Amino acid sequence: QAGSAIAAGVATSAAAASAAPEGEAAPMAYFVDSLFRSDVNASAGAATLPAAEVSRIVMNTIRTGALPAEDIKYLGQVVARHTGLTQADAEKRVSDTYTRMQTKQRETEAAVKDAADKARKASAYAALWLFISLLIGAFCASLGATYGGRRRDA
Repeated sequence: QAGSAIAAGVATSAAAASAAPEGEAAPMAYFVDSLFRSDVNASAGAATLPAAEVSRIVMNTIRTGALPAEDIKYLGQVVARHTGLTQADAEKRVSDTYTRMQTKQRETEAAVKDAADKARKASAYAALWLFISLLIGAFCASLGATYGGRRRDA
């Protein structure tokens, strides 16, 4: 449940980031959020899942490459509060989910690089054959003009 909630938050954040104008302070929102973090288990008024904050944390760590210990602890508090897991189990779930996300991201990047490499090779192959066909066409046009000119003069 919490993994899907985090994934949903990431998808929401990605959609919001793509809709936002470039250069907006979205990367800074992570740091602003970190200033106002409180102990989630101690706050009785926090009944809703802070999906936007969770998604910003995850998106920032995907961009930077590491999930800091304080983020694991905080996300563990959020997950524990909303799932009833112990803090240690929730932190393990956060770490496992983040590891799966990183693995999926690496697989996606490899697939994109592979597709780009195949497209590059295909376009080079097509350009080579286009050049060869143009040369054959030019040769045939020259041969036809020579033959036609001789027929005309005869």
